[in-house]
Amino acid sequence: MALCKGKQHQAILQVVMLLPCVRMSNESNPVYPGWNDWTRATGTQEDINTEEHVDAADQEVILWDRKIPEDILKEIATPKEVPAESVTVWIDPLDATQEYTEDLRKYVTTMVCVAVNGKPVLGVIHKPFSEYTAWAMVDGGSNVKARTSYNEKTPRIVVSRSHSGMVKQVALQTFGNQTTIIPAGGAGYKVLALLDVPDKSQEKADLYIHVTYIKKWDICAGNAILKALGGHMTTLSGEEISYTGSDGIEGGLLASIRMNHQALVRKLPDLEKTGHK
Repeated sequence: MALCKGKQHQAILQVVMLLPCVRMSNESNPVYPGWNDWTRATGTQEDINTEEHVDAADQEVILWDRKIPEDILKEIATPKEVPAESVTVWIDPLDATQEYTEDLRKYVTTMVCVAVNGKPVLGVIHKPFSEYTAWAMVDGGSNVKARTSYNEKTPRIVVSRSHSGMVKQVALQTFGNQTTIIPAGGAGYKVLALLDVPDKSQEKADLYIHVTYIKKWDICAGNAILKALGGHMTTLSGEEISYTGSDGIEGGLLASIRMNHQALVRKLPDLEKTGHK
């Protein structure tokens, strides 16, 4: 049984359906044992980093027989067994919180990510208000793909609504005056902007740049999806992001797909690390 808060938590249920594809050894728990949870979702385990509370009256009980739906199963290769202690699950039940309060619902997503030894391997991004879900598993399967072409010379760059001015200066300096800046809310929405998404409310971009501190639960799912599709998400200096240890990164991030990612990193000027947002 899974407890979910309406449609907002459908992605949490979806990743639970996918978890059997990452089998964990040393199974002491009869469902999913011993994982290390970093999450914004409500939970009862002591090791969950809880920021939100769901009242009992708001909970929707969704029954699940632990069978993976056929449309997902047919995309998944052979399940992989990993030690339970190597698994970290990152959950963001409401990405683009500010935009949600402003009724800018197209930016809102729910995200779940599974990392193994700090590396993102399974990501789900769900758009509850358009009922679109993207998922992908590294060396596994996916229901989403990259677009056929991207503009590397004068890219459309999706950035945070709150930091668009800062990134615009960097973008114009790096790529020239023809560069287009797309201010948007939510890290999940920004990653989907790089992909071939059928949702008509989804804008399209060639690059995703973030220049301030960001939480790992905001980016792990998108990182996993991009990695599964052959894309990249790194710090602005080109370093891979580890999804263990601290719950955030201060080095900004650059996300791309079907581009020379390291060449893009070299183009970007050195950016001073900023404080928490």
